[in-house]
Amino acid sequence: MMVRAAQSRTREQAAYLDQLIQSDETIAIVFRLAQDFGHLLRKREGQERLEQWKAAVGASGIAELIAFVDGLADDAEAIANGCSLTWSNGMVEGFINKVKWIKRSSYGQAGFPLLQRRVLLHPEASEPFDKEWRRPSQRPASAAHRDASGARSTSLAVAAGCGA
Repeated sequence: MMVRAAQSRTREQAAYLDQLIQSDETIAIVFRLAQDFGHLLRKREGQERLEQWKAAVGASGIAELIAFVDGLADDAEAIANGCSLTWSNGMVEGFINKVKWIKRSSYGQAGFPLLQRRVLLHPEASEPFDKEWRRPSQRPASAAHRDASGARSTSLAVAAGCGA
């Protein structure tokens, strides 16, 4: 809510923020700096404006914001690019998130070939898997099994928990 643009806030949020800002000068400074940082990123005001903002944070003396600025220094080039360039890797990050979701949703069900097909959407993706691509736990049961007594039983009887 602190970095959100003013036109994106509800009346209740705006009233709450006004009350907070009026109640404490430190909160007012933090709010102003957070708004400046959000504007800096949204409008891509560049490296010079970023340096001005960092100087303002240092002058504020607020330890948490100073620690935030120190953390930004760890990846200064990426931060400077984010403040000035119009392109981003959002599409790549979205695709990575999708791949991770697919991987998590099919955990334990099949091996790498299924994941590969689901991610890449091969034209052959609609074809059933060959037996050698399935994990051993996912292979279909053979036509006949032995139950605990050693008697042969059909796979349906084994699946139902019955002996034949």
